Amino acid sequence: MDEQALTVRHLQDLCRRSDRTGRWFYSGFLSLAEQDDWSRSPAAAETPWRFCGGHEAAERQLLAAGSESLCGEPPDPPLSLVLLAPLSARFAEALSHRDFLGAVMNLGIERSMIGDLLIRDSSAYVFCLRSAEPLLLSLSRVRNTSVRAESLPLNSPDVQPTFQSLRLNVASERLDAVVAAFTGLSRGHAQALFPAEKVFINSRVMPDRSRVLSPGDVLSVRGYGKAIYDGIQQESRKGRLFILLRRYV
Repeated sequence: MDEQALTVRHLQDLCRRSDRTGRWFYSGFLSLAEQDDWSRSPAAAETPWRFCGGHEAAERQLLAAGSESLCGEPPDPPLSLVLLAPLSARFAEALSHRDFLGAVMNLGIERSMIGDLLIRDSSAYVFCLRSAEPLLLSLSRVRNTSVRAESLPLNSPDVQPTFQSLRLNVASERLDAVVAAFTGLSRGHAQALFPAEKVFINSRVMPDRSRVLSPGDVLSVRGYGKAIYDGIQQESRKGRLFILLRRYV
């Protein structure tokens, strides 16, 4: 059985346990591809479930198996938020997402226990399973920079999404045209992102490059960013479209 099938089977088992016991069950963090595999599986239609990731724009999310009608009000998800910040901003290196993630993984934490890492200036806000929080709080160095680790409430205003407004000129609302404009790639190079499974709509892998976007769709292109599509602003005399997006920053 391949890894994809094992993930789907594990999530199906959680849903069946919830249905059998009337209790909520949570998975570890799932990647966008794993979320898509589950959402497309026949098992996903058998029992109630939802995704949650700790913040509105979460990419990596948990599956919560259950429903209010079956299990009552859901408990707080088993999530924590940890801030990793340089002890001295003056002497801090320019730390990247990769630097912080590498330091976290070197603690011996499994990837499924770590959700999104949001980089703000030289600090990182790390969503994790509650069981991983003590290890994260022990982290004292990222590369050559000494850091402090601090627990924060999940609703901290520092992790609420901020957006950059984008106005793009495209031939149509077809996904391949929008992805090319969004990434700054040529149409041909943008099309290569689809078979590589790097284009997601609403957290689902989107192989159909001819799909037409609808207002409210969340576009994510691996390596290029994520944005909410807000629709057509105007059409030029030559029939080209000016579209609006809000890019997560």
